[in-house]
Amino acid sequence: MNLSHFWILIASLFLGQLLLLLILAWRKQRSNKREAAINGQYDALTDSFSSYMMDPSDERFIEELKASPYHLVVLERLLNHYVSVTKGGADSPAVSRLSEEFLSKRYMKLLKRGNWAMRMNTLYFIEDFRMESLVPQLKEKLAKSSRLDQETQQLIRTLASLNETVAIEALAKYPDAPARLYIDVFKRLDELTKLDELDAALNEENDNQTLKHSAVSYIGMAGMTLFLPRVEEELQNPEMEMRIQALKAILHLQYMNSPSALAPFFESTTWPERMFAAQIAGKLQLSRYKEMLSELLGDPVWWVRYSSAEALTQFSEGDIVLTHLAESHPDRYARDMANQWKTSLLGSEQ
Repeated sequence: MNLSHFWILIASLFLGQLLLLLILAWRKQRSNKREAAINGQYDALTDSFSSYMMDPSDERFIEELKASPYHLVVLERLLNHYVSVTKGGADSPAVSRLSEEFLSKRYMKLLKRGNWAMRMNTLYFIEDFRMESLVPQLKEKLAKSSRLDQETQQLIRTLASLNETVAIEALAKYPDAPARLYIDVFKRLDELTKLDELDAALNEENDNQTLKHSAVSYIGMAGMTLFLPRVEEELQNPEMEMRIQALKAILHLQYMNSPSALAPFFESTTWPERMFAAQIAGKLQLSRYKEMLSELLGDPVWWVRYSSAEALTQFSEGDIVLTHLAESHPDRYARDMANQWKTSLLGSEQ
């Protein structure tokens, strides 16, 4: 290659890079200009939007929105902000009406042809705006799904927010579906549907153990004492994980109809069961189990010892009991644990 060819190559590369930079700068400028225009229209429509949400008969917002060249994006942002800052905003008939009238066609197209990020955002918006008209398309999309990826999980959550029980039925196809996802579904169902689905999940004929575990876990988290008798029945379940979930739920519910059902767990060969039994005895102040708690203070597992000492502190004379155990318990580790909690109680009183 002679010198002239070399300089021509250098010049071509330089011009190519320069052209690329100019194109990128032009795109950035155009994007900034578009974003500024959207923000300006958003600000201009805020007042009439607020008036419309309080009084849907005020058509001024609709007229101004239709005149906006970026009306779909602006409306989407207005609705998104409204449902995020307004209690019960997602259940507003006005939100549903506006989203169905202006955004449903756009979302139908995005669900079919948008890239992954667009499809995910669309599913979030459909959930937030409670767009029931898109349920058939969402069900069709779910039926075609063959793996439980992030998009399918959000699709299931979105259907649950629209009170579609197919969300739970679909999870049965995936043995590896996490309990967290089942709980997300329960959270989104309306109250009557939720009660029916929880009842079905606890049915003896149900062989989906993840669903059953998740139902018991959710009952505890949500404080649904209506199901307490059913939860207490699971304390007799032969499966250890189910018993542990029942113990956790009772700890959250902070009540037992049959405190005597807790007795066997203090002598369980499984340390989490001993730990939760101790925590429940303390939380519910079940004085009948004080002696068992004193014995568990010498348990070989640190978490059980810790929970037992903590449980004793929740009784009115807990400090006296711990002082006695710190001096007289036959187990050295039990004495250490009792002394730590006794010191902690003294420090909190100062």
